[in-house]
Amino acid sequence: MNFFAGLLLLLMPEENAFWTFVGIIDDYFGGCYTEEMIESQVDQLVFEELMRERFPKLVNHLEYLGVQVTWISGPWFLSIFVNMIPWESVLRVWDVLLFEGNRVMLFRTALALMELYGPALVTTKDAGDAITLLQSLAGSTFDSSQLVLTACMGFLAVTEEKLHELREKHRPSVLEVVEERARKGRLWKDSKGIASKLYSFKHDQEPLVEEKKVNKGDDMAANEEIPRIESHSSDLDELLHSLNVDSEVDSLPDLQEQVVWLKVELCRLLEEKRNAILRAEELETALMDMVKQDNRLQLSARIEELEQEVAELQQVLADKKEQEVAMMQVLVKLEHDQKDTEDARKRAEQELAAQKLEVHILQEKYEKAMISIAELQKRVIVAESMLEATLQYESGQNKALSSPRVGGRQSPHTDSNSRFGLLFGRGWLDKNKGKSNAEESGENLSSNAALGTESNDQEKQT
Repeated sequence: MNFFAGLLLLLMPEENAFWTFVGIIDDYFGGCYTEEMIESQVDQLVFEELMRERFPKLVNHLEYLGVQVTWISGPWFLSIFVNMIPWESVLRVWDVLLFEGNRVMLFRTALALMELYGPALVTTKDAGDAITLLQSLAGSTFDSSQLVLTACMGFLAVTEEKLHELREKHRPSVLEVVEERARKGRLWKDSKGIASKLYSFKHDQEPLVEEKKVNKGDDMAANEEIPRIESHSSDLDELLHSLNVDSEVDSLPDLQEQVVWLKVELCRLLEEKRNAILRAEELETALMDMVKQDNRLQLSARIEELEQEVAELQQVLADKKEQEVAMMQVLVKLEHDQKDTEDARKRAEQELAAQKLEVHILQEKYEKAMISIAELQKRVIVAESMLEATLQYESGQNKALSSPRVGGRQSPHTDSNSRFGLLFGRGWLDKNKGKSNAEESGENLSSNAALGTESNDQEKQT
């Protein structure tokens, strides 16, 4: 409680600090700082149950290491986190605790610390490492806002009603343990008193024997000594009843010898009891050593199993890496093949575009040639019609010349003109026919070129 007093003296005068201290202990922590500390023990059991409810894996790991939750939460609750976490965080926790007027903030803060540092505790492999690590981490909780926010908002289910219910659940077991402990304490005190009495009787044995020898011839002195001896024996009545003395006591010759024998017997029994207690302590120590050794063997076996599992996982990881490297090589090869295919496709598209351009040009030339052929055909038709007309005219002239009436009237000039027109018509006709044949051959060539280009495109596409 000196932590509380020191903290309060830093904040207020001595008298105010005293009465504040009294109010906190009586109103907020009633029963926690009594001789039996019953409420403190109840709170430890309540916190352990909350830990099992919220963090079962962490509790199982701590139990596996041999760490009890009360070892951690006990100092936190008894000191209200003074000297356990930084001062700034302590004052923030005390603000909430005094404002709410109950001990709920204690449980919430402890649970918040476990939530913040539980993942680190799970990685520990020894009880000492776990406790040391938690003390170090808790002592470095400088972010008081995060701690208070986590405690107040993350554990809203921890209320005063729930804590009261859990306290009522665990208080009978704590009271039973306290009563059992008190009963054992009384037995120990009684045994200690008996031992001191027997020790004094053992050391007083010789004077009593000498006193018996001196007073053997004097009856009055013996009569005076008998009440004193009887007073000693009356002090031992309660002890004799508890020791179940057998019938051998009755066979002793007189009362003094009975008392002496009982003293010796009690000393012997006390010595045997002390030896038995020492033997029990030795056996308990040996048992604890065996348990520790057994725990070490279990931990060693567990460590070997974990190392074997780690080796297997490393082997699996190496195999996975080799598979990943092989897959990467395959992917790189596929990317190269895809790139080559893409380049070939681009070249084929360029060639196809060039061939299409050539086909387009040839098509335009073909269309122009067809237009020229059509014009030439029209001209041929006109020429043929003119030729036929000329031939008809010539045949008519020949017929007219062959007749005797007009034969002498025909002039040589007319004859020459008709012959010239006939020859000109025939020559022009032959010339146009030659041009039409040339154009038809050009058209056939262009159509053949177009067919060849289309066949090449089809081959490239396939």
